[in-house]
Amino acid sequence: MIEITNPSLIQEGPRVAPWKKITPLVLIHDGGGTIFSYHCLGLLDRPTYGIANPRYYTGEPWEGGIPEMARHYLKFIKTVIPRGKFILGGWSLGGLISMEIARLVADDPTLCLVGLIMIDSVFPSRRHLENDVPVVQHAIEWNERTRQETRDAIMRCFKHAGDMLSRWTLPTWGDEEARGEGNESPGPSGRERVLTPPPVILLRAELPVPVVENGISRVDVLRNDRFLGWDQYRKDLITDVVDLPQCHHFNIFAGEEALDLVTAKINKACRDLDALHTASQR
Repeated sequence: MIEITNPSLIQEGPRVAPWKKITPLVLIHDGGGTIFSYHCLGLLDRPTYGIANPRYYTGEPWEGGIPEMARHYLKFIKTVIPRGKFILGGWSLGGLISMEIARLVADDPTLCLVGLIMIDSVFPSRRHLENDVPVVQHAIEWNERTRQETRDAIMRCFKHAGDMLSRWTLPTWGDEEARGEGNESPGPSGRERVLTPPPVILLRAELPVPVVENGISRVDVLRNDRFLGWDQYRKDLITDVVDLPQCHHFNIFAGEEALDLVTAKINKACRDLDALHTASQR
């Protein structure tokens, strides 16, 4: 059985003086369980790690759902970032898992999550479409060289992801009631601080996924919503929305032009999150 190394070093980042610290980036796998897409990105100007689904080959489901995955993945992260700052994110499901990890990090005094980058991660809404527009399954276009066992593993991961999302309750924060239910942790000065989500930058595909049938892809149910539904979770969650022109959910990492675009947008999002964090410390 092939073993998956987590986290995987995707990019080492530039060589800099020891006193100059660059915030590392950690990217979580998409619904298919792999981090192949992240290896296709251009230079991200910082150490970048990827976490793939460690059960990709075994097919073992996560009985504890996304919260169990998040606990497991945070342990992976701490093997390479035992303390200090980092940026977290991922494409699609990866952004959702990142939100769960963010809540765990909020209770960890050794780590500082500068922010999240959600790459077209749609809020898992159970709201039905108006006019009874049918939701259709996107047909994956496999490369002819893709082995059947790989196809089976990816489809199995997608199924497990769907099952987990159907029963996932998003994490709550310390300011939920009147933006304060008392779910607090001591701040660095010893005073009580209210837990809130980190800044979130949402990279949003502008186009709907082409479908053969007269319907809409599940990832496009909230496509016309600027925040992809995340204001249903928290009105103040999204710090910035960055459009990805000429992209739909499934071709963000397909082709040189799209890869150049998403690389540039991720780079800028990282710089913006770093700047926000620096400003917040003044």
